[in-house]
This record gives sequence, structure tokens and C-alpha cells, in this order.
Amino acid sequence: MPSNSGGVIHSVKGSAIMVCRTTSVIATVAVLGLGLSPAAAFTHLSSYEKTALTGQEILVFKGASLNVDCSSAGKDDVKIISGPSHGEVRLVEGKVYTSFAKTNQRFKCNSRKVDGIKGVYKSAAGFKGQDQMTFSVHTFDGNAYKIVVDVNVE
Repeated sequence: MPSNSGGVIHSVKGSAIMVCRTTSVIATVAVLGLGLSPAAAFTHLSSYEKTALTGQEILVFKGASLNVDCSSAGKDDVKIISGPSHGEVRLVEGKVYTSFAKTNQRFKCNSRKVDGIKGVYKSAAGFKGQDQMTFSVHTFDGNAYKIVVDVNVE
């Protein structure tokens, strides 16, 4: 099982699912499965591309819900709902930099690391080509995001 002092909470390799408990000071987030309840609806859809070297780890997702004073607004529920087919992605609790737009009241929070969650991807050794993963994010304040990440592995 994957482990990390930052608190790995969920990892997917191909179609195998691995779940473990966090060991960090941050409270454990329960990951109860890959499916979404029938009542779940995404209010925001987003997709983007990343490039990775074969066999090397890259950051593919980061997130945190913050109050205007940059304190935590509560934990987001993040799940890997599909992929990757040619590597492994894992969710890790830890410090992240946010990326709020300049027009957002929380823009000033971008300059400091805050408690959050990140997705880290690593392709299978020697794999070159396209891979993809999809995350579901339900924020503490009630927003629901579906995020598709396409990775070009070189």
C-alpha cells in the first residue's frame, strides 16, 4: 500500500483501488468508494492538460477551501472517479499553494501554503503516450466539480 508522511488517503493504479488511513495530524477523510450517489450533480466542469516524463511523479491536482482570512473553511471531499490506465494517481493531504484569480477575495492566500489535498500522478515505467484521470471534488461550501486531467507522457 502506498504511504506518505503527508497522509496518502486514496490511490488508484490501473483498475486496482487501494485505500489507507492517514497518519498526519489532519483528520482522516473517509473514502467509501468510487461511485457518486445518484443525487450528486456537478456544478462545475473543468479539464486541463499536463506533461510528464515517463516514470516521474507530477502534481496533477491541488485544492483547498479557504475563508477570506486564508484559514481553512473545511475539508473538501476529493475522489478519483476514473483512470489512469497507464500509471498511478494518489491523493495526499498536505500543504498546497492555492491559485485564486486576482478578482477573488482570497487571491492574497496564493502567496502561502495552506492545508489542502493534492493529486500526484506517476506513469508506468517506460510508458509513453496519453493517460487520463477524473476527479470529483465536493467543497465544504457545497460546490461540486468534475475535473478531467489529460497527461501527455513523454
